[in-house]
Amino acid sequence: MIKIYKYNKLLQEEVETFIKSNIKNEITNIDKNSLIHITKDLEDIDKNYIANGGELLLAYDVNKNKIVGTIAITYENDIALLKRFYVDKEYRSQKIGLILYAELDKIIKEKHIEKVYLTSGNNLESAHKFYEKNGWEESKENPGIFLRKGAKLYTKEVKEEEKVSTPKDVLKQAEILIEAIPYIKEYVGKIMVLKYGGNAMIDVSQKENIAKQVALLKMLGIKVVLVHGGGPDIKEELEAKNIESKFIDGLRVTDKKTMDVVKNVLIGKTNTDMVNLLNVEDCKAIGISGLDSKMLECEKLNEELEFVGKIVNINEKVITDLLEKDYTPVIAPIGTDNFGNSYNINADTVVSQIAIKLNAKKIIFLTNIDGVLDEDKKLISIIHKEKIGDLIEKGVISGGMIPKIKACENCLNNGVEKTHILNGTIKNTILYEVLSDSGIGTMII
Repeated sequence: MIKIYKYNKLLQEEVETFIKSNIKNEITNIDKNSLIHITKDLEDIDKNYIANGGELLLAYDVNKNKIVGTIAITYENDIALLKRFYVDKEYRSQKIGLILYAELDKIIKEKHIEKVYLTSGNNLESAHKFYEKNGWEESKENPGIFLRKGAKLYTKEVKEEEKVSTPKDVLKQAEILIEAIPYIKEYVGKIMVLKYGGNAMIDVSQKENIAKQVALLKMLGIKVVLVHGGGPDIKEELEAKNIESKFIDGLRVTDKKTMDVVKNVLIGKTNTDMVNLLNVEDCKAIGISGLDSKMLECEKLNEELEFVGKIVNINEKVITDLLEKDYTPVIAPIGTDNFGNSYNINADTVVSQIAIKLNAKKIIFLTNIDGVLDEDKKLISIIHKEKIGDLIEKGVISGGMIPKIKACENCLNNGVEKTHILNGTIKNTILYEVLSDSGIGTMII
């Protein structure tokens, strides 16, 4: 059993007593140098980190009476600086790092800190991999330094008087609300379908922000349907099980073993996590997949891809019943056939066909890039559907952007009024697009 203990300057004596009683006394053959090293390490952390208002978290194996992981942070203005991260080699397969990271994330959120500066040393390859898998990006200018995706670091000290709302601030907020009124009127009672891509779902704070935005849209009377991907989660689980990933034209070759992993991850983890985040925001959410009431009926796309499905019918009543009962459906892109086989379906395809079937007012693709970029890497704000073929031929639209753009084109040709591709890692990006004059990302019309 692993317990997490929070250590700070005020608890120094208690922690030292805890270490001595649980390690020195209960393990009779303990190496004295190990105990000296641990207590010295705590003293150094106290001087270097805790004295600056930081904290240390200890992961402790109750059964083996052993400290198996540590993580330390300090604060500078409104930036959290991660100074130390370590997990005992023997325990790395037990995801102790993930537990410590989650506890650290809670502390950062409680302090309302959104900007994080990580240093971990160039030799800690496992720590680097851990950060990358949990939504951090390594700085190109400073190797070994990781940044939370979507956050911009700054060190300027904010004066107290600047933090206080002035009449001008209040007026600006009022202007924003007034600006939103016509858009609220346009969408109230209408269906909006969101596709939340796997690459935009890595960071916990980003997922929480998406949940808050969906909850607000629902409070405004907009009916939201959320379809999610889960590529990074699937990749991680396949790697853990030593199952090789193969792709053909961007689609994952899905044999029986891979299909079992895909189904377990998308339905058992990714879907459940998103439903929980929405329910925390009092946005009544229910997780479903295409298996429920045969919502997504499939046939095999082709033999080479094995259990990759092509949608042949959508039982939209499952979704509309939930919407009528004021629930937000969260859909995993898994389908089934008449013989009970499960199929992995491209999430872009699922969301576009659901939007068409529901006669949605708007469809939004949330990914981890700003939208479609031109030859100079500048954002293209509006693309007319007649120009799509041209842009693909010129290579302006390429790779994973092609199926998204094609899905938008298909929606526009089949009754969906507006289509968008937005950066889901940017805070409040959906609200900017839906409820303001300026908009954000790329709109395909």
